Amino acid sequence: MSPIPIRLLDAGLGTTLESPPFNAVFPNETCLWSSHLLITSPDVLSRVHKAFVEAGADVLLTATYQASLHGFMATTKPLEPDSPDERANSTYSRQEAADLIRSAVPLARQATVASCRGDGDYTPKVALSLGSYGATMQPSTEYSGEHKPESMRRAEGLYNWHEERLRVFKDDEATWNSVNCVSFETLPLLQEIYATKHVMATHDNKDGKEWWISCVFPNDDLTMPDGTTAEQAACAMLSLEEGERPWGIGINCTDIKKLDKLIHLYESAAMKALGRDCPKAFRPWLVIYPDGAQGSVYNTKTGEWETKPELKAQGPQIPWHEELAEIVTSSAERGLWQGILAGGCCKTTAEDIKRLRSKLAFDQSDAFHLETR
Repeated sequence: MSPIPIRLLDAGLGTTLESPPFNAVFPNETCLWSSHLLITSPDVLSRVHKAFVEAGADVLLTATYQASLHGFMATTKPLEPDSPDERANSTYSRQEAADLIRSAVPLARQATVASCRGDGDYTPKVALSLGSYGATMQPSTEYSGEHKPESMRRAEGLYNWHEERLRVFKDDEATWNSVNCVSFETLPLLQEIYATKHVMATHDNKDGKEWWISCVFPNDDLTMPDGTTAEQAACAMLSLEEGERPWGIGINCTDIKKLDKLIHLYESAAMKALGRDCPKAFRPWLVIYPDGAQGSVYNTKTGEWETKPELKAQGPQIPWHEELAEIVTSSAERGLWQGILAGGCCKTTAEDIKRLRSKLAFDQSDAFHLETR
């Protein structure tokens, strides 16, 4: 039995949608990626959410990672048969864009309610997925940190943008009440960490929703795109001087081969920031969802996954679920976190989550406090 709670996040939504049996195609002319299905195929999104729940996910991320007001307002509406010519090339209004973005939450919520996993009274939770500003650009810049305009590389500009997007959900009471927790994910810049913390501090978080920040580490020297080290990122997330302290700190969309070293760096920074005598109840959760690309890298300009020749020559690698289970177990045994939330990012599937759950075989009675509010 694990000395700390372990729970499972879902897998990579966008790459799962692109793969059989869903075979979704995301239009190149928009920057919405998987969020585009909120317009065209919400039923397909529902099927994927349900597949994740049935596989054993305890937390579902909404289909809002790339969603933004500007993205939907720049998207051309699909024409209905016999539509008047004047409706051709019309785009969504601000209100229509907000309604579409919010529609992702009940889709995820319905999948959790329909869960028939046999976990007793446990109902999977809904996490609001809020990607980096760069995830809403075309081409995306969350892996490079080269946000444009320049103001979007500074905390003030990023704060204004993230605050506006969060308000889309908070302004609708029913939508906000259906969200259990908030995830700011794949952040490539130290300034974006500060910005998201200030957003949560500004909103006071009076209803006490748990939330996490997760960063991406694409560089070979284990740094973020802007050169921020893992220790610096963890300290920034946990510092009370830079705004609200999150419920969890994380790593996502990062090569699993880097994960164990990054976690050790996070642990070292957390112990320095909190002190080894910090009661477990006041420690953060560790949130980890590495990609399953087996060393391949996503080319944001071509939209293709590219594998380096040296990786092809290495032959078969350890199955993703086995490698992640070993990393999670080792970190849990060190007992430095309040708990661990683990799942998958790009190129991982519901089947990977099912195998991970089976490999971990953890006690379902472990406390998990993402309660519906």
